[in-house]
Amino acid sequence: MLHVISPEEEIIKEQFPADTSFLSLYPVVVQEARPFILVLPGGGYEYLAPHEGEPIARWLNDLGIHAGVLEYQVGDFEITSLLEDVEHALQWVRQTPKDWPVIPEQVGLIGFSAGGHLASIVATRGSEKPNILLLGYPVISFHDSYTHIGSRTHFLGEQPTQEQLQAFSSDQQVTSQTPPTFMWTTANDGTVPVENSLLFASALSKEGIPFELHVFEEGRHGLGLAEDNRECRQWLKLAEAWLQKNRYVQVKQPLPIRLFIAGDSTAAQKGATEKPMTGWGEHLQSYLDPTVHVDNRAVNGRSTKSFIAEGRLADIEKDFRAGDYLFIQFGHNDEKKEDPARYTDPDGEYRQNLIQFIESTRKRGGVPVLLTSVSRRRFTADGEPDPLAVGAYPAAMRQVAEQTHTPLLDIFEASQQLYRSMGEKASRQLFMHLPEQTHPNYPAGVTDNTHFSDEGARQIAKLVAEAIRQCTELSALKQRMVEWNQDSSERLMHELAN
Repeated sequence: MLHVISPEEEIIKEQFPADTSFLSLYPVVVQEARPFILVLPGGGYEYLAPHEGEPIARWLNDLGIHAGVLEYQVGDFEITSLLEDVEHALQWVRQTPKDWPVIPEQVGLIGFSAGGHLASIVATRGSEKPNILLLGYPVISFHDSYTHIGSRTHFLGEQPTQEQLQAFSSDQQVTSQTPPTFMWTTANDGTVPVENSLLFASALSKEGIPFELHVFEEGRHGLGLAEDNRECRQWLKLAEAWLQKNRYVQVKQPLPIRLFIAGDSTAAQKGATEKPMTGWGEHLQSYLDPTVHVDNRAVNGRSTKSFIAEGRLADIEKDFRAGDYLFIQFGHNDEKKEDPARYTDPDGEYRQNLIQFIESTRKRGGVPVLLTSVSRRRFTADGEPDPLAVGAYPAAMRQVAEQTHTPLLDIFEASQQLYRSMGEKASRQLFMHLPEQTHPNYPAGVTDNTHFSDEGARQIAKLVAEAIRQCTELSALKQRMVEWNQDSSERLMHELAN
């Protein structure tokens, strides 16, 4: 049974029958009709791999393609029911009126591992076939020589018949009606042997079906977007070129997006009279390619409460477009109990305000990202960074991120690790520590363990960039980042610390 989840809908999946498959939608907000590709994650028919679901849909969105992720039945299921769910999802996409129009003749399937098996079975045997098929390291054959035993067992049981093995080995089911196919895998995949893809390619060739097959020399099973394998990551560009050849991609370059920053003085742009004080948001653009524009709306002295009350979130909402990002970082001023215009209870109003930022972003088709506050430079008696340097607010934000399933960049923890590595004395260089008469803006000098020097802001921006690269939920944004020399950055930190 198929249940379609709209982008705004929140459901409790446990309240649905066990034989329910859930279709989560990731539309591109455009006026003209666009292609659609349905994503089937892998997991051996035992579970569903998250990194082969939403991140793939977001990548497709970046190419201007509507996407959906089918959380299909796993574990104990009826084969007929499972296959019907995939076909019903394709039917729903083609036939159901939507605010985001779909080209019904351009509806594809992409599947990984066991999800690749499911996609290929529907593409070969189904009555409702996709128009194109993309497969990543797919399970194809259920025969003993090359199969993935776990996938076969969960699909057919412990003792399948020869008729079942034949019927559900995709290479044995290819016909002249099988759609054009793109495949990639690795030669040394120790879980699903490369022969699976070779068998399917051979069957496609015999039927005269157009296909591309890319076999990379080395790479573990289950790579997904292949973020940790530079060679295999080429499959993304190869697939994009193939999709463009098949008229699913209209442009070669990703759609331009903006990254808004809503935050306080630690991120905010500083004026000439405040320099050399610098906000980390001033240096984030250097880590992003020209397809992303950083729009820094952080303002000195603001909390979640005052930022909203002054209409600053509303101003962002006026300019926000689908596909944009909103980075949300507050806490320093939320903890100021002496100021009722800014103070928020970390277990109450602070969380509610964060949720307002998140819901506002999602309502407009954007991606909200929570960043815990940068730690103040405060050390305990034993020389360790104070874990309560910004009170209970980082912990509260982590809980909101988990509750709302929002990407989280833990900059509080990352900045504390930075201060720890440098030590109490050397870490002063990251902050506004100026003797008297050394800068015209601060003739009396300044000792400030909250606001950054230019170098400090650069180092925090680097922490933010590194956190983006490590966040699997931000894989689409990671693809828009530029390379930087990690070794030179580490040498610089060593020089500062010594």
